[in-house]
Amino acid sequence: MVFQSYALYPTMSVAENITFGMRVRGIDPEIREKKLAEVARLLKIEALLDRRPKQLSGGQRQRVAMGRALVREPKLFLFDEPLSNLDAKLRVEMRAEIRRLHQRLSTTIVYVTHDQIEAMTLATKIAVMKAGEIHQIGTPKEVYERPANMFVADFIGSPSMNLFPARATRVDGHTRLEVSRPGEAPLVLKDPRQFDLPSQVVVGLRPEDIAEANLRSGPFVQTGTCRIDFIEQSGSDTYVLTKLGGLDVFGRFHPETHVEEGMEMDFAFDLAKVLFFHPETEILLN
Repeated sequence: MVFQSYALYPTMSVAENITFGMRVRGIDPEIREKKLAEVARLLKIEALLDRRPKQLSGGQRQRVAMGRALVREPKLFLFDEPLSNLDAKLRVEMRAEIRRLHQRLSTTIVYVTHDQIEAMTLATKIAVMKAGEIHQIGTPKEVYERPANMFVADFIGSPSMNLFPARATRVDGHTRLEVSRPGEAPLVLKDPRQFDLPSQVVVGLRPEDIAEANLRSGPFVQTGTCRIDFIEQSGSDTYVLTKLGGLDVFGRFHPETHVEEGMEMDFAFDLAKVLFFHPETEILLN
C-alpha cells in the first residue's frame, strides 16, 4: 500500500525506510540489498538512499513510499490518493512515473483518487463510486463518452458535461427538443433521428460538442446564435459560457478564435453526440 501521507519513518534513512519491512520479516541482508538497488534504480532515487525524509521533496518522498511497496513484489498495489499532497506540476510528473511503473511491472494497481484527470490519464479501467456505491465500471473512453447516469456525466470531464432539461417530441421524422428555463424563450434543437423518449428528458452535451459554427458541419449539426457571457482561457482551448433557453452551458472553442464577452456568435451543436437522461432516475436512456 502507498499512503496519501507517505508514512515514512522520520528517523530512518531512505534505504532503511524501503528495507524496513524486509528486515522485520527476517529477509536475508543480501536479498534486501539487491532489492533495494533494483527499486532505487527503477525509481531513480539512488542518490537519495542516505537521506532522511525531511531532506526530501514531496515527489521524492512519494517515490520512497512507492519503493517500500515495490520491494514486497505484491500481486496487488493499493495507491490511496498518493499525489494529493503534491503541487500541480509535480502531480503531472508523478502521473507519468506511475504510468511507466505500471507498464514495467505489469502488476494490478488499485488507484484511489478524487481527481478525475488522474483517473482518466492513468486508468485502464475506472470504477466511479459515490457514497460506497459503484455507479459505472469501464475504460476511460467508455466512461467519458457513455456515462451511465448524470452523476458520472457531471463528475467525469473538465469542464463537466452540460446537462439541461428539455421537452422531447416527435415531429416529421425527427426528435424535437425544446430547451428552456421556465419563463424563458426556448432553444429548439432538431435531431434528424427518432428516439423513444419520455416527454421530459435531461440532455447531455460535452463542451467540445458545442463549438463555433464554422468548424462543424454535417446532418447532425445544428447552428444557433448565442451570446457569450464569460470566457475561460486555458491555453490549448478557450471555454465560453453561454445560455441555452436561459440555462448556462459551456462550449469549447479553438484558442485562436476571436471571442469577447458580450458578443454574439453562431454556435454549432453536434447532435450526434447528444445523450439523454431520465430526469427522475438520472440514468442514460440512449
